[in-house]
Amino acid sequence: MDGREEIRPAELGITRLLAIFAALSVLVLLALMVAPVRSYFTEWRAAQRAYNRLARQANLAPVPIAIQQIWRPELDVTDRCGSCHLAATGAAPIPGQPLFAAHPPVPHDLRQLGCTVCHAGQGRATSLAAAHGNVEHWDEPLLPRGFAEAGCGTCHSGLKVQPAKLVDKGRAVFTEVKCASCHRAGGSAPDLSGVGLHGFRADWHAKHVEKAAAAQNGPWTQFAPLAEEEIAAVGEFLRAQVGAPLLLRAKALAYTRGCRGCHRVGGVGGDDGPDLSDEGRKRVADLDFTHVNGEHTLANWLGQHSLDPPKVVKGSQMPNLGLTREEADLLTLWILSLRTRQIPEALVPRDRVRVDRLGERDFGTDGESLFGVFCAACHGPRGEGRKFPTLESTFPAIGEPEFLAIADDEFLRKTLMNGRPGRRMPAWGTKEGGLHPEEIDAVIGYLRAFSPKPPTAEEVAAAPIDRARGDQLFSQLCQPCHGEGGAGSVVAPPLAAADNPATHEDSRIYGTLTVGVQGTAMGSFRQLDASALHSLIASVRALTPVGTRAGWAPKSGDAKRGAESFTWNCARCHGANGVGKTAPALANPAFLASATDGYLVATILRGRGRTEMPHFGTAAADHPRLAPDEAADLVAYLRSLHPAVPAR
Repeated sequence: MDGREEIRPAELGITRLLAIFAALSVLVLLALMVAPVRSYFTEWRAAQRAYNRLARQANLAPVPIAIQQIWRPELDVTDRCGSCHLAATGAAPIPGQPLFAAHPPVPHDLRQLGCTVCHAGQGRATSLAAAHGNVEHWDEPLLPRGFAEAGCGTCHSGLKVQPAKLVDKGRAVFTEVKCASCHRAGGSAPDLSGVGLHGFRADWHAKHVEKAAAAQNGPWTQFAPLAEEEIAAVGEFLRAQVGAPLLLRAKALAYTRGCRGCHRVGGVGGDDGPDLSDEGRKRVADLDFTHVNGEHTLANWLGQHSLDPPKVVKGSQMPNLGLTREEADLLTLWILSLRTRQIPEALVPRDRVRVDRLGERDFGTDGESLFGVFCAACHGPRGEGRKFPTLESTFPAIGEPEFLAIADDEFLRKTLMNGRPGRRMPAWGTKEGGLHPEEIDAVIGYLRAFSPKPPTAEEVAAAPIDRARGDQLFSQLCQPCHGEGGAGSVVAPPLAAADNPATHEDSRIYGTLTVGVQGTAMGSFRQLDASALHSLIASVRALTPVGTRAGWAPKSGDAKRGAESFTWNCARCHGANGVGKTAPALANPAFLASATDGYLVATILRGRGRTEMPHFGTAAADHPRLAPDEAADLVAYLRSLHPAVPAR
């Protein structure tokens, strides 16, 4: 030996290392064997094998076993849903098999867009739970069954809600003249189910008339020209055909229930509630389900919140609107649709361009539509006023004829323009996202339509006179302001003045009674029938002349006396110092700037129908009669609360 000590393998641990290496090799081999086995048993492979078995039985072409993927980087879409939902990517549908069913007709090529653009979910996933998004840290799970059309709103956020009356009329005409006999899927004329998205020629009716005139036989000979109003109605019906009827129903409900009176969407609406522009992307992890029954999903939370907001969110200022379950589901669908997707400029739909780029409204700009969008939630669909149990204040009845009889257009305009600072009434004319001047005029016109149409002067002149009824009406309607025997008061001129020509001219008295006198306490009495008006005119003409009208002018009251009267008669509803309680805040500067003294006097002495505001011109069990000078005192007190505010 050379003197060096021999080293044995055992002493180096080589035997043990070899054993470990052998074991690891076996594990790696097993892992390599398991991977293809697991891949073979994946859900998407099982779905494709099942499809091929059924396809062979139905003599249909099988599909290759492979991942089906749609990639649209410009839309941030990587979509593998078609790996299971094979009919959505071009395979023949198999009847009776929901997984392999044909997709309902839509105005898009599903092989270009995929599924997640509309339905949400996790497009890159290949397992059922992960693909449907029911996994941790994925915030856009699949839209629930029944809410799929909410996905249309992610791109088509500008779909317009057409006026319901015109759409319904257009649908009736469309059905009556049997347009659908030609305009249907597979029919002789184009299918119109999505025509509202792409538009149609403005002269469609003229072209139809032209073709019908030239036709010798066939379906064109059955076409009959429509009236102008029918053409307009059919046009509105066609604009509503966008391939998403449920979404339009949901949006129409939201826009007739006044949701935007409190909430902004796309920068338009009120500020009383949270902005809803991206509410459809709320994270379930951020929601409190303490008072929510059932599954912890966004749709369930939204639905129960719509039904009873104060129950779901303690302290919520949103009242229970009395929605039905169906209405709550529709509003849930609408809110889920508010999750706008960023789209390349070249792919933005026309409806969205019109709203986002050109500033068009996605609702009608007629008075009824505007009132529904901005006002109905608080004031009721027809301005009838509302009182919610969870809110102390009452929202006044602004469509009530007695109110419209004394409120002139300038009062309504200033109220809409400037709102009620510190209250829930927004300044719609001055706030960003509010109403345009012409829209304010349209709302006023809509409210005016609730005033009854008076009988014509000719009808009044021909009606019988009942002097007893006329005297009773004079005592009830005229005497509270004009005084005993029409002798005049501090708030209204003498009707019985010897130099007053109106007492001798029926037409002038008729005009005053049916139109009123702007800026004074003299409102209209349009609700009276022809006989009542003729009888009242006769009673006015029969008044015994007293004094003269020359030099008459309304007189200011005493604010100190008015303060005492307010405490006794008004504070219970209007709050101490008029700050508002269950009734409106009378000390509000914006209110005092828009209301004339005449309006205030008329409200006090005539009251407000369908509200708790008494008719103080006549005594009742729950309130005394106030004389004209006492009404003037109350007005003086109200003016003293903000002396710097100029009266109209």
